[in-house]
Amino acid sequence: MLRERAASLAAGARTGMRARMRGWGFRRLLFGLSNLSLARRFLLVSLALVVVGGAAVAWVLGQLIETSAINRTTSVTALYVESFVAPELQSLANTSSLTQPEIDSLQNLLSPNSPVGHQIVAFRIWSTNGTILYSPNPLLTGRDFGMDGNRGRAAQGAVTGDISNLTDPENLYERQQWSHLLEIYMPVRASRSSLIIAVAELYQRPDDLEGEVNHDRLVAWGLVAAAAVLAYLALARVVNQGSKKIISQDSELRERVRQLSALLEQNAGLHDRLRRAAERTTELNELERRRIGSDLHDGPTQTLAFAMLRLDAVEGRLEETGQGGEKDLVSVRGALADALGEMRTIAAGLRTPELERATPAEIVRRAVADLDRRAGANATVDIEGVPDRAPLATKIALYRILSEALSNAARHGGGEGVEVRATSSGDGNLMAEVSDKGPGFDARQRPLQGHLGLTGMRERAELLGGRLEVESSAGGGTQVRAFLPLTEAASDEDD
Repeated sequence: MLRERAASLAAGARTGMRARMRGWGFRRLLFGLSNLSLARRFLLVSLALVVVGGAAVAWVLGQLIETSAINRTTSVTALYVESFVAPELQSLANTSSLTQPEIDSLQNLLSPNSPVGHQIVAFRIWSTNGTILYSPNPLLTGRDFGMDGNRGRAAQGAVTGDISNLTDPENLYERQQWSHLLEIYMPVRASRSSLIIAVAELYQRPDDLEGEVNHDRLVAWGLVAAAAVLAYLALARVVNQGSKKIISQDSELRERVRQLSALLEQNAGLHDRLRRAAERTTELNELERRRIGSDLHDGPTQTLAFAMLRLDAVEGRLEETGQGGEKDLVSVRGALADALGEMRTIAAGLRTPELERATPAEIVRRAVADLDRRAGANATVDIEGVPDRAPLATKIALYRILSEALSNAARHGGGEGVEVRATSSGDGNLMAEVSDKGPGFDARQRPLQGHLGLTGMRERAELLGGRLEVESSAGGGTQVRAFLPLTEAASDEDD
């Protein structure tokens, strides 16, 4: 009992293992197909369809060829035999059996040496109601087998033929010698009448017929196979060309999507930078207005107030003594002249000099000259390799950045070792650098509240698509480098 139980469990385990292996193999096939490209999957499916379709067409053609050959052989044989057999059976128009002389005549017609017997290997005569009237096997004569199938259709007037496996009861004699024969049924009519008086059953060897059918089948199958191969090759070529085109277009589309995504990211970054630049520009404008107000308050306003006090003193003396002090008038005139000079200096600082026709090299020299005039600080200048042309917006930004950087070098760096260098950076940008040997500062720290000079310079550069680099350390001096575009795309105006 235990042994039978163990054998049952082992058989179940083997069955389960085979099922899992089949399932694993099917999943592996699906995984392998999923890794193929659409074009290769389409070609594989198309190959399967072409093979199945070609096989189906070849099978149908083979059946048609076989049917056509059987029908042709049946018709020829029936016409040939009818010319010999029908005259010997005319008595059946009046009687229901054959006479002995008629039977002897039929046997002579079917002898191996006769023209008919050379082709026919078996022969039977049937009455129209299904009784065998003549057979080479005397045991079948007089037996009734009915009139169904091809025999029944022959009784209705049709000539029929087919390859028979000799399985019918009346084929006992034929089964002993042959495995299959060409079976032909033909109606026998009365002379000069359409009346069917009997049905003749003929058996012929199918060797010649099968050889002809097989030859025609091979020819048809070869033509179908050649047509299927040519069709598949043409389809594969079209699919491969289409696949290459689709892959190329897909690559181009992916590249364009990548470029568009990069542009969108760049635009988003530019939008954010523009927003932050607008915020800082607003703050810078406010600080600039405060600085101008402070300059006016601390400079010309104080001087004018001093002049007003001196005028009050002169007016008081005139009222008391009737005489004014020439010294006081000189002081008032000097204070007014100083105030006027300071106001002109402030106004000059607000106005950008004429830069439209100036070259970048001339702008560098002008900024250095303004520093010398304002602060009395000297700077060495190196303008080798500076291009002769630049957009107006670039030239304005160059002047403002240099002015601010030189002002910082004089104010915070003490004007020590100030150097100015300008050249073409080789990547379509103009590089301008201001360096000093002052005390320096920590460039990583945020600027103090109200000290937005570096921020303003950076904004001017970035708004044009350029950049600003600052290098400084405590005791190591300061280097400010601005990279400004030289292309027209950076500005709407040309120089």
